[in-house]
Amino acid sequence: MLAKQDHLNSRVVAVTGGSDGLGKAITTAFAQAGATVVMLARNEQRLRVAAGELNQLGHRVISIVADVTDDNSIQNAVSQIDSEFGRLDVWVNNVGKSTRASVTDCPLERYDELMQLNFYSAVRCTTLALPFLVQSSGSLINIGSLASRTAWPWMAPYAVSKHALAAYTHQLRLEGPENVNFLHVLPGPIKRADAGDRYNDQAAGMSSSARKPGAGAKVKGIDPQVLAKKIVRSEQRRQTELVVPPSSRILFAIAQLSPVAGDWLLKRFTPSEPN
Repeated sequence: MLAKQDHLNSRVVAVTGGSDGLGKAITTAFAQAGATVVMLARNEQRLRVAAGELNQLGHRVISIVADVTDDNSIQNAVSQIDSEFGRLDVWVNNVGKSTRASVTDCPLERYDELMQLNFYSAVRCTTLALPFLVQSSGSLINIGSLASRTAWPWMAPYAVSKHALAAYTHQLRLEGPENVNFLHVLPGPIKRADAGDRYNDQAAGMSSSARKPGAGAKVKGIDPQVLAKKIVRSEQRRQTELVVPPSSRILFAIAQLSPVAGDWLLKRFTPSEPN
């Protein structure tokens, strides 16, 4: 458990998609560190259950039903946070979705769906939350992916949307308010109970690796609780980037210096046989 930090005891943290998976782990980690956490998601019942579990453990967590694809919904959520607490110190854009698709025949609708969830939602939430983060000299955290820096077979819509999020985060660092810290988190595949099964239908006819977590990326699954604690520490230190595992930076660097070498390394570890 993270030790409580005095400067977190009066801080208010909002986490989108906070009732399940990595979002719930992030909510828990900030609450354990002493913050009051606002858990945002669309499913009211799941929100209440998740918030209730954390409240029973003595953490200060409230839930607000909100849809990150709807301007009015997020505006109402931000207004409710301001009315309830009079401040907002950290906003975490955690909502996201992956997919499996062949780049040569993936329908435009799939790209649009992933852009809406993985990119436009972050822009929407950031635009509405940023004025409050300026007031508190707070932090904006965007949950990206290793796919924010490199493509990977069978994941084109996901990688494209996460690349867009990376560019947006960089723009915020360059021209956003100087007193707000912008943290970009780039994790590998997160451990899930349904890992290996959730893409069976989408991966039909593709390489067998497409069914696997991270579409077969040779990266050990990341424990969401461990990653969440790293995110809290990075926010406390006002860091601008968190890459997990850190060794992935080597691939990023090689790909920047030589796209041919970078592509060769990616393909070297990607099975191409059909199902």
